[in-house]
Amino acid sequence: MKTFYLKGILLALGCCLALPAVLLAADRGEGQVSPGPNPEGESERDLPEYTAIGMERLGQQQRAMRILLGWGSANLIAGGALATQQDYRDFGYMTAGWGIVNAAIAAFSLLGNESYSRETSYETILKDEAFFNRILAINSGLNVAYISVGFAMNNLGDSSRVQQFGTAVMIQGAFLLGFDTWLLVNSSRRLGDLAAYPSNEQVSLPDGSQQLVPGLTARLFF
Repeated sequence: MKTFYLKGILLALGCCLALPAVLLAADRGEGQVSPGPNPEGESERDLPEYTAIGMERLGQQQRAMRILLGWGSANLIAGGALATQQDYRDFGYMTAGWGIVNAAIAAFSLLGNESYSRETSYETILKDEAFFNRILAINSGLNVAYISVGFAMNNLGDSSRVQQFGTAVMIQGAFLLGFDTWLLVNSSRRLGDLAAYPSNEQVSLPDGSQQLVPGLTARLFF
């Protein structure tokens, strides 16, 4: 069984180190994440730059939730199969439980219909990105806690059940840490682009006409 736990630790470390690198490389290969849903049928070129940045977030969120749905489903199936094996039963139960939670979160998110249009304000998109970034930072801290608790259970547990639970928690925390790191890196980049977005302010001239005056918007909402 100790070999089983050692494999769990190595798998957790592999998830933590490899997943963000793979996902970031995939994003660079695509050049840009596909924009999110746009029910009004406007092309991305017709939208303000800040709206396109917001739609990039929505598109990446959809892609991320599909990945999470696949991960959750795989864990549910694999965990259910392992639960039938006497030696790995508790590991299977915990893995399947995490799979149910992750798959449910992903499915619920994919059913959402969040979108942006030309009428969506810059402030709304910036606030949404800042909130998303904050949630990812919090999640990353929780994932480190999951790994730490799982490691402690794995090494200090006084029963096979506790040790197997710890192995499962550690693997899940490592995957989610890599997953959220990928999203956090991309969100921080978009947040930086939005925070320094050169906006055009419309002002009234003395003759009653209006003119767009370029300016620089650098506002953060925390």
